[in-house]
Amino acid sequence: MNHLDIYRGHLAVLTSQHEKQRLVAPSFKEVLGVELIERALDTDQFGTFSGDIERSASPLDTAIAKARLGMKESGLPRGVASEGSIGPDPFIPFVISDIEHLVWVDAERDIVVSESYRSLDIRTASTRTFVGADLSDFLQRADFPRHRLIVKAENSSPFFCAKGIGSVQALEAAISECSHRSETGAVIVESDLRAHCSPSRQVNIAATARLLALRISTHCPECHTPGWGKVGVERGLLCRECRSFVEKAVRGDEMGCVKCDFKKLELRAESRADPAICDWCNP
Repeated sequence: MNHLDIYRGHLAVLTSQHEKQRLVAPSFKEVLGVELIERALDTDQFGTFSGDIERSASPLDTAIAKARLGMKESGLPRGVASEGSIGPDPFIPFVISDIEHLVWVDAERDIVVSESYRSLDIRTASTRTFVGADLSDFLQRADFPRHRLIVKAENSSPFFCAKGIGSVQALEAAISECSHRSETGAVIVESDLRAHCSPSRQVNIAATARLLALRISTHCPECHTPGWGKVGVERGLLCRECRSFVEKAVRGDEMGCVKCDFKKLELRAESRADPAICDWCNP
């Protein structure tokens, strides 16, 4: 068998309780010939978007833990799982972004292959409100009911919320229930960012799956282990205008293996730094 087809015909477990199989499986089938079997296990134990359970590990480590949980429960040696982080963008803090992490864990080869995907195309909204308030503008902003909602009781003890709200009737009932449990009578209404409730996030998860499948299909030129890809960048170029050294300009992408130490620098097409990021030209 060609080493590029080492996974063809194999099974892997996708750990998710939020219906991600239809988003992830097509790319794995098309690119790798891998069949994904979804296991709806308790992934909430690793943290929730609603905040009732805080995520204690990094997104990448959380995705790996989810994959290993599915592998343990199914007995399969290969697993897939994802974790998303939605909040202020790390590069443009005044906008919200969705950063998706997806992992492939292969216990037989003792490797973890991961990919991430950052998108500013994510629908998210939040408001503080009371029973009977007009929410029409908010609901339009939240793209409701296409994107579902969560309602939380403000400052309630214990924490109480209603999730997956997809109709006006269910929303009104949840606001009423949460208001009774709220110390102030106020409730928080916000986007439900779980995958099955957020169509805009679904697009991003599918894009991440495509990237990961392509990375798994790319093998190390030295040891032929799957998962060869970008592991970092090398910085430092001369400014196109003043020829000053610009340390933050990216010179090339560092490609690496997930198994051996082999690395290779792939230079980018631009051999000079943009004056816009030059401290001398644009102090």
